[in-house]
Amino acid sequence: MNPNSPNLLIVDDDETIQRLLVMAANDHGWKPVAASSGLEAIDLIDEHVEAVVLDLGLPGMNGIETIGRLHEKFPNVLVIMLTGTNDAETAVQALKAGACDYLTKPFELQRLFDLVCATVRNNQRPDKNSSVPKKISKPSLQTSSPRMKQLFHQIKKAASLDSTILLTGESGTGKTYIARQIHMLSERASEDFITVSCPALPRELLETELFGHEKGAFTGASTARAGRFEQASSGTIFLDEIGDLPQELQPKLLNVLQDREFFRVGGNKLIKTSARVIAATNVDLHSRVNAGTFREDLYYRLNIIELVIPPLRERKEDIPQIIEHILARIAANRNTETWTLTKNAAASLQKSNWPGNVRQLENVLERATAFSESNIIEAEDIIGVLEAPSPANQGRQILSEPGLTLHEIEREAFIQTYIRTGKNKAKTARELGISERSVYNLMGRHGLK
Repeated sequence: MNPNSPNLLIVDDDETIQRLLVMAANDHGWKPVAASSGLEAIDLIDEHVEAVVLDLGLPGMNGIETIGRLHEKFPNVLVIMLTGTNDAETAVQALKAGACDYLTKPFELQRLFDLVCATVRNNQRPDKNSSVPKKISKPSLQTSSPRMKQLFHQIKKAASLDSTILLTGESGTGKTYIARQIHMLSERASEDFITVSCPALPRELLETELFGHEKGAFTGASTARAGRFEQASSGTIFLDEIGDLPQELQPKLLNVLQDREFFRVGGNKLIKTSARVIAATNVDLHSRVNAGTFREDLYYRLNIIELVIPPLRERKEDIPQIIEHILARIAANRNTETWTLTKNAAASLQKSNWPGNVRQLENVLERATAFSESNIIEAEDIIGVLEAPSPANQGRQILSEPGLTLHEIEREAFIQTYIRTGKNKAKTARELGISERSVYNLMGRHGLK
């Protein structure tokens, strides 16, 4: 086998996304090759390709059709489907067509490549010398904040204990980052780190996402599928936004935490797991227990060790190094030189209270660098973004403007909510009090698809 041959095929017709995925694949130790259509992918694939990252919405021959053609040439190649929809029917179609797994957009790049690695490892034969990278990077927990120094000390201790951990804190404080650092500091660092976002999938898909399903468990389940607890059995499973876990699934998760065993959907074989569980929430779980929407026994099973992530306004000492890290990442993604801040620009960022925490800081820097005329960020670039009306005030201004049609008011309210939630369709639906299907309909109506 030629060690320089591509071992990962990326198929996406969006050039920007394609370049981003190729760069990220290289960063994660893969040797990628990219295609813009199903036909091009069929021409490019060869025996060296171990996995395919395939977009569903391709021009001409879509992703579902492409899977079949790829498997005609190489029946054992592993396919991860990327979909822009979030419904059970699409997922079932992808799995029925032969996909090993799927991700709905938008997703974190790290989550995609964690999934690719886990899929390859879980499907490799004992005699197969897979080239799947097993990258272990030593975490560097650096901070200038006394509160964060104390937290990092707790993180290092908790990482070695293998106990279940509950991360709490406001939205955007970096709970996913902290969970990953705990994993990398633990004895499981060489194993998989699997992320599950509890509100990102409908209830019927979330159950199979967590616990897997057997062949024939539901219409279209033509093959058995391992769930995240199986995939993370020797590693760590991160349950993000655990407060949104549907009540029907809470008893099953409780059983896993208590007995470390479960059944797949539609199965009767008891499956064991030794996965380390880290959960995160930005809501007060105790109040949800009192309200009867979250099981008390599950709460205490999750809350063995609680680590509270402070908001950015309470650790402003870290803002300069966080800015440096974000700007370097943006530059790498855009394949350009990084930016520097003038003193006034840095002062403007330092003075802000950051109600949206690190995520808001990331958004401000993304927008400021997008419109900057050079690689120097001026105070004007920052102030223009920071002084934009808050979502709540902006909404009130829209409603008070004369002459607006109902369609225009609906469009502005929807777009603001969609952007404020980080383009998360599930969160948008919850904030607006509508179904996710209605979110997709509004996206189409207002030209966001």
